[in-house]
Amino acid sequence: MVSTMLGVKVSANQVRNVTNESGEELRQERDRATEEYWRKPIPEQRTTKPTMRISLAMVSLDGGRLQTRDEGAGPGVRHPHWRESKNALFLRMSGVFFSEDPCPELPDCFADQDYMQALFSDASTDDNSQPKEEHAKSDLKSWRPKVLFRTCLSSLCDSTYFGRMMEAEADSRGFYDAEKKAFVADGLAYNWTIHRQHFSDFTPIVDFIHVLEHLYNAAKAISETSEDRWRTYIEWATDCWQGNVASVIQKLQTHQASLGPAPEDADESHPSVILQTEIGYLQNNKSRMNYPSYRTRGLPITSAHMESYVKEVNQRVKASDKFWNDGDTGENILALKAVMLSDGDRLRHHMENRPGRVFNRNVRRAHRPSVAG
Repeated sequence: MVSTMLGVKVSANQVRNVTNESGEELRQERDRATEEYWRKPIPEQRTTKPTMRISLAMVSLDGGRLQTRDEGAGPGVRHPHWRESKNALFLRMSGVFFSEDPCPELPDCFADQDYMQALFSDASTDDNSQPKEEHAKSDLKSWRPKVLFRTCLSSLCDSTYFGRMMEAEADSRGFYDAEKKAFVADGLAYNWTIHRQHFSDFTPIVDFIHVLEHLYNAAKAISETSEDRWRTYIEWATDCWQGNVASVIQKLQTHQASLGPAPEDADESHPSVILQTEIGYLQNNKSRMNYPSYRTRGLPITSAHMESYVKEVNQRVKASDKFWNDGDTGENILALKAVMLSDGDRLRHHMENRPGRVFNRNVRRAHRPSVAG
């Protein structure tokens, strides 16, 4: 396929190769900045201070998925397999303090049955579903902190290196010197390992929407009718919104005791197994669920912006007919997409100064194979 742009014929292979080259350059810049940060003596780390101190810095973390193939195995798809991507979002936000909880009652949107059931189903649908943020209703907008600037990271690396990458990026943005700091994520253990190792002075907050999904699953396990399920969900959601997580755990334990232990051959769909899972989730995360305090301090309590970012990435890299080389080229497209979705002029500055640009001194490049995707 050949397209014409500004009178110049451009083939699909040219676009793929330039995309891969640009992504490789951005990935190398990112990794070099990470290594330079971690080579500093410890007292010299976390020293970046912005011109104006950030009012509220939020860091959020979530996983994604993309299909990959063996690299260097010739044309076609060899050994197709899924890989998990790591995604991080760094938000400068408006910071406001309140004298009391600005929203003590469960917002109408979280008590809207049609809205919430559509929201829960989004978690298992394809990437054409709308981001959660687009469904948000006006009753949340009066007190939530507003986004002023965002920076994004995405990678196929393991969580250990990704945490190091996140710390280097956060420091470069002056996040450790912010007046208020929040770390928002779902309940996965590796999220909170990264928090403990790299962001321990950020207030840890479990995304409230993920909590609601767990409450809804528990309500389904014990309810005989849809009316009973919704009534139970509203009761528990209200308790968690108002900070009464211990009360919800006690109620779930009472229901679990009345059901009795699950049979030895029970699968994960058995009500007793579901309740045990959800009790464990709440017990493990209750220290990160003090939502009235977070709202009073003007902190975010959902990862809606993070969910939207992951879906923006997936719109480019995830589809049934897209297979990325498992290695540098898969990493390159994630590095490029993250920079494209970040605010500021990082991508423009890179493209204007990259080797081989018509206005710059030309640099000979080694031939690279075409990239899938």
